[in-house]
Amino acid sequence: MKISGHTPDLRYTREFALPRPDGSSLPLRLCPLPLGFQSSLRERGLMPPSPPTKVARDAGGRPVRDEQGLAVLTRDERDSAYLNELERYHRRVAVLVVEAALAQDPSLTFESTISDDIAAHTDALYDELVTAGFAAGDLTLICDEVARMSNLVDTHLEVARSDFSRQESTRAAPLEHGRSTT
Repeated sequence: MKISGHTPDLRYTREFALPRPDGSSLPLRLCPLPLGFQSSLRERGLMPPSPPTKVARDAGGRPVRDEQGLAVLTRDERDSAYLNELERYHRRVAVLVVEAALAQDPSLTFESTISDDIAAHTDALYDELVTAGFAAGDLTLICDEVARMSNLVDTHLEVARSDFSRQESTRAAPLEHGRSTT
């Protein structure tokens, strides 16, 4: 790609001072996420979990049926196993964002080795961050800064928020029809 006849150097980094509880700060050199970061997560097998389904029931506890007599299924987004998996997925994404953002920091190296097993890799990185004294808020601060650097805020964030709000309003809607054994 050329802009005005020149190949642009679109790689850049920014100093970021991560505040510490004692009032000091930890200097980090962050870089934006590469184009296609989210796609690469899916290609490597990191996908958000799907909530389990359950038979919709009326106020009397009887299965709700559609016009063909089939039980109506809904997503059970309050299932504790699903919520644990969803939290683990978000933690893994945050850890990979931090890893990618710190890739150009010459003063920082991770001890964990890169593995083909993305779950094992992210869990090892997470354990390393915990051992180093990072807190949940630290990951949030770094991810927020990386989002700004990666142009994932402002209008992009508003679109994501509207998509999220739309999903919230459709949660109670039936997901699919299926035969019930009840």
